[in-house]
Amino acid sequence: MAKKKLKRSKKATSAEDPASALTPWEAYQQQQQQSQKKQKARSKPTIEHKLPRLRELRHKHLVRRLALLLTVLVMILVVAGYFVSPLSQINLISVSSNQQSPLSEQTVIDASGIQTKDSVVDVLLHRHSIAKKMTTREPKIKSATISIRHLRNVELKIKTYKTVGLMVRGSRYYPILENGMIAKDSTAQPTSNHSVYSHFKSGKKLQLMIKQYNKLPATVRNSISEIRFTPTKLNPERIHLYMNDGNQVYATISTFAKKMQYYPSIAKEMQKKGTVNLEVGAYSYPF
Repeated sequence: MAKKKLKRSKKATSAEDPASALTPWEAYQQQQQQSQKKQKARSKPTIEHKLPRLRELRHKHLVRRLALLLTVLVMILVVAGYFVSPLSQINLISVSSNQQSPLSEQTVIDASGIQTKDSVVDVLLHRHSIAKKMTTREPKIKSATISIRHLRNVELKIKTYKTVGLMVRGSRYYPILENGMIAKDSTAQPTSNHSVYSHFKSGKKLQLMIKQYNKLPATVRNSISEIRFTPTKLNPERIHLYMNDGNQVYATISTFAKKMQYYPSIAKEMQKKGTVNLEVGAYSYPF
């Protein structure tokens, strides 16, 4: 009877404890899993562990923000100090040109309006508007560029229109530029060997005349002393030329270059000084 009771008790315990029904390997695996869960639970950081880390991060963020603010403040002070100091003012203004310029350096500087007391930064920021102003103030300036050299030196580099003739008005001679504009400066006597224009006004007729004139060979251009605009009802483009050899020529502006190139051969055939008419056809007659 005692043996039977013992067997029943073993069966009861095995039913109550599921681990007792496991194999030794399964029991070992279960123990390992339980120990790993306990280790993970112990390794989870608590608020007490997190506090020092949070304090360190806050300190780093504060240092970075303070460094950034100090950097910005120093930059503001440096910029402000630069504008207040003489280093921000122009030290020297120079003028250069890609060709021999008919303008003096002072004339170009006056056209720019730049002075040595001006700010370098201000000139640099407004260099395009200053260049445009120079071409308006001085008709001889074709284009201008403004650059800064050695931090404080301003260089004005210009291109100028060529002088293609002299406009006579009263007793004064004004340079005529290749774009048809008439310069403001004048002289009492011609200072070059350019042809003299008279009775022209700055406009399309003068510009067309200059284009026609520039198409001629240099030998023909140099033989012309004066070009006078003398329009009529029949020919509103008529011009009257006075030649260096003593002859006179009548021509039309729009056909001037085409017909005037034959003038040297016509002049050779003339036995006396006279007039060459190139308005309609080409013929000559003595004075």
